[in-house]
Amino acid sequence: MKITDVEIIVANIPQPGVMDESPAKLEASRLKTTIRGRPKGLATSENADVKAPQIVVIVVKTDSGLEGYGFGWGTKGGMRTAHTIAEVFRPELIGNDPLDRERLWHSAHRADRYGGLASFNSYGPLDVALWDIASKSANLPLYKLIGAYRDRIPAYASSPFMQGPEDYASLAIEAKLKGFTAFKLHPPGEPDLDIACCEAVRAAVGPEFVLMSDPVGGNYDHEDAVRVGRALEKLEYLWLEEPLYDHDIHGLEQLSRTLDIAICAGEWNSDFFSKINYLRSGAADIIRADVSWTGGITGCLKSAHIAEGFGVNCEMHMTVLSLMDVANLHVALAIKNCRYLELPFPDGATFGIKKPLEIDNEGYVQAPSAPGLGVEIDWNVINRNTVVRI
Repeated sequence: MKITDVEIIVANIPQPGVMDESPAKLEASRLKTTIRGRPKGLATSENADVKAPQIVVIVVKTDSGLEGYGFGWGTKGGMRTAHTIAEVFRPELIGNDPLDRERLWHSAHRADRYGGLASFNSYGPLDVALWDIASKSANLPLYKLIGAYRDRIPAYASSPFMQGPEDYASLAIEAKLKGFTAFKLHPPGEPDLDIACCEAVRAAVGPEFVLMSDPVGGNYDHEDAVRVGRALEKLEYLWLEEPLYDHDIHGLEQLSRTLDIAICAGEWNSDFFSKINYLRSGAADIIRADVSWTGGITGCLKSAHIAEGFGVNCEMHMTVLSLMDVANLHVALAIKNCRYLELPFPDGATFGIKKPLEIDNEGYVQAPSAPGLGVEIDWNVINRNTVVRI
């Protein structure tokens, strides 16, 4: 079996769900992208106005007729991701056996270095598509091809960025009523306000409900992070995520030593190999991985397995890309050291697939049963919103 083509589709997301409330929204809504120097064969208008987040749909085609799918990140416009895939990574795949995932992953990693330092997170959807093909070829759900550890996993509701304590408290109550057993805030990022939001949520849901906080790094200095962490310890939060920038491994190490609450980090560091630095130094009690920017499923499995060797959990992040969150689910089902699946709430990532992920009446997400990723692509909605095909 050989790869014959990699089709790349950039589409607008008309209803971006939780992305609609993220800090990226304002910038994305103003962003106007003019497409220049596009690759040969690019069929589009001269100008593309990016007024909403975009998605990059990847279709890896083979001479056997099997196709694999992946979705790429395009919150601030999908053309950068599309061009990287077209110019750097697509040539590495065409003509090769799609089952040679490990070799192709390393080839892409080298292309990242030699291809103008292209963002390696653009390879994530391609790797997912290769795993999709392999599991379809084996007629197995993807997590079974990897090697299943379980067939369901509890999910926590992950909030958007909101204004204040009452907003987060109301949403946490709603999540609890919907059947979730855990809730994570993305607080505004100002330490005193964040503490007030976390206090309001704990008061709203009671002492037994599992809570986490994720300020998404960069807004706290070390003193702020200690103060917020101490407050969350009193509130019995499970973890504090991304309190400092990912590159500040020394600061995270000091924070982990100072605080009793678990520090969750490493999410934005897209190079899998660098995650060992968090583990060796004790800079993280929990590491993060995501098929979108940890080098696909292959990179996530590497991250999870090395973390397991250190006795550390590798919690799967939500991409806020519907199909990629399904891929994250498959990884979470195939590893032991992941406690939860993250789901955006109240508006899930739904664009481009016919049946988005949801919890059952016990707060679990069940494993897909169909071969491959196990979900059906909604080509009608993708085609209606397509901006360009490469």
